[in-house]
Amino acid sequence: MKNIFYISVLVLLFASSCKNKNNKYDVDVSNINIKIKTKHFEKDLFKFNVDSSDFYINYYKQKYGEFFKLFNYQIVEMGSCEDPNYGKNLDLFVRYWKTEGMFDVLKKEFPNFDKEQLPKIEDAFKHYKYYFPNNYIPEIYTFFSSFGYSVVTLDSVMGVGIDKYLGWKNFNLYDKVGFSMYQKRRMTKEMIPVDLMRSIAESDYPFDNTNSDNFLDNIIYEGKMQYYLNCMLPNTADTLKWRYTEKQLSWAVKYETKIWNYIAEKRLLFSTDKNEIRKFVGDAPYTSIFADVSAPRAGAFIGFKIVENYMIKNPKISLKELMEEKDARKILAGAKYNP
Repeated sequence: MKNIFYISVLVLLFASSCKNKNNKYDVDVSNINIKIKTKHFEKDLFKFNVDSSDFYINYYKQKYGEFFKLFNYQIVEMGSCEDPNYGKNLDLFVRYWKTEGMFDVLKKEFPNFDKEQLPKIEDAFKHYKYYFPNNYIPEIYTFFSSFGYSVVTLDSVMGVGIDKYLGWKNFNLYDKVGFSMYQKRRMTKEMIPVDLMRSIAESDYPFDNTNSDNFLDNIIYEGKMQYYLNCMLPNTADTLKWRYTEKQLSWAVKYETKIWNYIAEKRLLFSTDKNEIRKFVGDAPYTSIFADVSAPRAGAFIGFKIVENYMIKNPKISLKELMEEKDARKILAGAKYNP
């Protein structure tokens, strides 16, 4: 009897896990073939030798092109590599981080980025091609950002600052840099595809506040971003896509009606109060108007539920049409949302 009981429990658990998968987002991409090109700037960066400055700078310019400019001007803010002091400044930068052991840490944590990370990234971009067949697939550049950037985009190139994905449990330098616990939880390799696709979405469909910028506009925009992530990453855990803990996700699901009722009672939907909007969609450890065990960005969760309802009730609308729709009121009305 015990064996039958345990088998029954396992079957139920398996069935439950299957039901929890977002199968409605899991489209067939088996016939889509893509091959993403990668370059690993951090490996060449830590080879830099001030005695051979001209050689390395010319090498970086030739191999990394526009990304090298992006690195100089935006990521490390050293300015033009044509500056007479550039070589000395870059040497100081490299030697400092070598002293901190960063080159060894990066080699240990990312011994083979292409083998370990690229399959997941390519799968996400297969879904991207499914929904946006005419869009270009970027090259991926990995780099060391000195903890400043996770993902950067430039035309047909995307950069991944791998020092932002070293695993918060075993890398104590994140504490020295000053990251909060809720920020450190996201600094894992599993977040790379999520951050890449979110960055693509923001680049392709930036928030447009030219006509309106109220509470509804913001939560619908965030809701569209989350719906987009579900389409790009259907088999990725919701906790990663939401940047939630399991408890936070459970809280959001459990208190969906409570969150919506609060928004309605306080008449926040068309509020332009930046402080109120920030409380509901801004990055934080939790949503401050609720308990400290609440999920952060509770407004974004409601926005996603509205968008999801809208797409369910309007099945002929494509993801592209959804992302291009700028009328948040139209989405709200079409969703007929009532938790």
